[in-house]
Amino acid sequence: MMSFFRWTSMTAWIFAVVSVGPLWAQSGPIIPGYQQFHSQSADAAGGEILWSELNCAACHQQHSADLGNLSAKSAPDLSLVGSRVRPEYLQAYLQDPHQLKPGATMPDVLASLPEEERASAIENLTHFLASTGRLQEARKRSREINAGKKLFHEVGCVACHGPREGSPAEASHVKPLGTLETKYSIPSLAAFLQDPLKVRASGRMPALRLDTDQATKLAQYLLQDLDVEVPANLQYTYYEGNFSKLPDFSKLKPTETGEAMSFDIGLAKRADNFAFVFEGYLNIAQAGDYTFHLDSDDGSRLEIDGKQVVINDGIHPKSRRSGKVRLEPGMHELRVEYFEGGGEAEFDVMMDGPNGIRNAYVSDFVFLAPEKPATDDKSPAFQVDPQKVAKGRVQFTSLGCANCHQMGDIKPDASVLQGPSLVDLDTGDGCLAASPGKAPDFKLTAGQRQSLASAIKRRQQPSVAAWEPEQRVRRHLATFNCYACHQRDEIGGISADLNAYFHTTQTEMGDEGRIPPTLDGVGAKLSEAWMAKVLREGAKDRPYMKTVMPNFGGDNVGQLKDLFASLDTLPEHPPIEILETEGRIKATGRHMVGDKVFGCIKCHTFAGEKASGVQGIDMTLMTRRLNHDWFLAYVKDPPRFRKGTRMPTAWPNGKSVMRSILSGDADQQIEAIWIYLSDQEKAAKPFGVGEQPIELIAWRKAVIYRNFIQGAGSRAIGFGFPEKANIAFDAENMYLALIWQGAFIDAARHWTGRGQGFQSPLGDNVVKLPRGAPFAVLDAPTDQWPSASGKEAGYQFRGYRLDEVNNPTFRYEFGNQMISDTIKAEKINEFPSLVREISVEGPSTAKPLMFRALAGGRIHSLGDGWYQVGEGLKVQVIGAKAAIRPEQHDLLVEVPGDPQGTTFQLKYVW
Repeated sequence: MMSFFRWTSMTAWIFAVVSVGPLWAQSGPIIPGYQQFHSQSADAAGGEILWSELNCAACHQQHSADLGNLSAKSAPDLSLVGSRVRPEYLQAYLQDPHQLKPGATMPDVLASLPEEERASAIENLTHFLASTGRLQEARKRSREINAGKKLFHEVGCVACHGPREGSPAEASHVKPLGTLETKYSIPSLAAFLQDPLKVRASGRMPALRLDTDQATKLAQYLLQDLDVEVPANLQYTYYEGNFSKLPDFSKLKPTETGEAMSFDIGLAKRADNFAFVFEGYLNIAQAGDYTFHLDSDDGSRLEIDGKQVVINDGIHPKSRRSGKVRLEPGMHELRVEYFEGGGEAEFDVMMDGPNGIRNAYVSDFVFLAPEKPATDDKSPAFQVDPQKVAKGRVQFTSLGCANCHQMGDIKPDASVLQGPSLVDLDTGDGCLAASPGKAPDFKLTAGQRQSLASAIKRRQQPSVAAWEPEQRVRRHLATFNCYACHQRDEIGGISADLNAYFHTTQTEMGDEGRIPPTLDGVGAKLSEAWMAKVLREGAKDRPYMKTVMPNFGGDNVGQLKDLFASLDTLPEHPPIEILETEGRIKATGRHMVGDKVFGCIKCHTFAGEKASGVQGIDMTLMTRRLNHDWFLAYVKDPPRFRKGTRMPTAWPNGKSVMRSILSGDADQQIEAIWIYLSDQEKAAKPFGVGEQPIELIAWRKAVIYRNFIQGAGSRAIGFGFPEKANIAFDAENMYLALIWQGAFIDAARHWTGRGQGFQSPLGDNVVKLPRGAPFAVLDAPTDQWPSASGKEAGYQFRGYRLDEVNNPTFRYEFGNQMISDTIKAEKINEFPSLVREISVEGPSTAKPLMFRALAGGRIHSLGDGWYQVGEGLKVQVIGAKAAIRPEQHDLLVEVPGDPQGTTFQLKYVW
């Protein structure tokens, strides 16, 4: 849409708006890192920041020496500037950049031109820049302005730009925004806020990773004083009455009719009991499927070309209903109905469509009549002049604009605005002179000129030392204004006048939950991969902190990864050896972080599931985020790394209070937690996460659970032993299906609600034993094990019996054999094992009866009857001969033939 302002009057309005604003022009370019740390000293370090921020290298060749210098800040990409910035602003900015945008780093390149030539150049350049696109307007929405205000003062904008209301922040801490309404429209500013690096690749304006809705709300807030004429695009008919559903409006007498600029139910004359019908023409630019959403409290309906697309009728709180329709390009009749019964009144009409349209306001695509409406303002809007565009394109290069700005395929002219090299620079002449003459005029202050002169003179020395790593870190942090939020080496941090704008969703966490963390020791803390990710993409590792870590772009700040790593080190922790299997170690780690031991999950989320208390950083991210040695040191002594932290000291003075776990060795316990968390999102949930289980616990006697158990079928019989070993027997197929350690079973699934589905074991180190028939008679030792099982294989289940402590003996028949399978648990130190005694009664078979003890994986012998699958389960066979069949990947036990019956044992350790 057009702005509907006369070209000259808009320009005059822009200067009028600026003239009443704060007069920063005498302060020179506003560069927070320089203003805050170097403006009083005018030293070479401050001059280095100015050298890169003013992009002096665009015109002056630098030294070949590597001084650890930051890459120069590139100017904005102007390739599509016409779709972002008002042409009137472009003209006014070229005329006097420092008046229009106080603190601008853009020099006045045209200041030395004769007045007539200067005016002509500004006119031509404006037309050329405006020809690159067309600005779209949008309507103001008060509800979004309030939401945008909240976002601006919470997500971090205020840290660099200061508050927009109330007392201003200290000038050295902020970068003034100027009068944004003279520059942007709501859609163009929203698009910029979503991806500022696309236009300003140097990252001084970082991306806060806003979605479209958030960016639009911020734009609405920042441009709340924007006054552009956007014509009415809807006719409305207003009704009053008591409604419980959408009425037949043709039978009602309207209270009022008129024109509206959106589906504005705020036009109602009362708070409740009213209705609207809105009508207009929906302009569809591209053929495709469109989905329309009605978000309403109470009822609503949307029709296109006389056909209902979506209805959301009745009295109800705000809810969404959606409908899809195929639309061709062109104008379509649109009718939207709405009624409010009582209580809250809310209404939005949104749509999704091709070419990336998501949750767009339908009112932005609607016109009052099939033809594009004319404006009441008889003065013409800005019109691009092709002849001036052609001249401006040439002058964009000849006047030196292309030296700093990208503009499509235009290349800079090497002979334009090329000053002397750094070695030959006269620090009292050109840009550094009080009156620059023909050189670009940056409006530098005396202190800034002195700082630049100091930096240039230092670089002109024959042998100049490069900046040390710590100096380079400080330059990065100052240049990108990281010190506005973070502190390092007691430099920077949130200023007192901005402290109140940093918020948290977890007030119990105090400052830890709202103030961005210190950068002291961050190189030792964060893993190399995670540091690179944060610097490349930004982060939201602390969901309770409303301030967002922005994305400055990996090309801009990526050097910090190696610089931090070289400066921040911890003494290397000696290797920690735990003489247990990996499964047992992980089980121990899981047990310790749960609510039965250290209770880490009470303050940390786990795989996205909320903690029972405050919602600290997700535990499944820890081994991805943190360096191993730092984790070991921090967990043992949190206050050493962060004074005043609410992270408790579970190992006071480096000693464990849990003497029964891993022999009470603190290092082994912490290492076990790390190993457990190394599985990240795949790690088994600790006890206490999510919905609380109805845990069946064995005490003195085994506890029994007969139900659907995952991995043991629909006729599963589970036993949990007091020693914390557990089994699940498949009574359908007559085999021991699962064994595991730790907690037995969660009965909540089957004891609440409808009890549907299979329940998984609750503990750790779940091992699946060979599926199918446990016994078989093979014609040859190398034969495949039979695939049939259960009744199909000739088995008959004869139930089970229990001894005095509920140890089970399962009984089933196979052919003429009666098999009794007794299972007990025992415990050595803190880890349980199982002992299985199998008795076979009945006449001997013609060929040996075989029992399959193990299957799958690489099975190898450990001697003395012990066998192991890979590095996992160990089985000892007692009282019978066993043999590994490598080609079949299984272990078979030959049942001794004895008409009086025979017995052999299996011992499981894992």
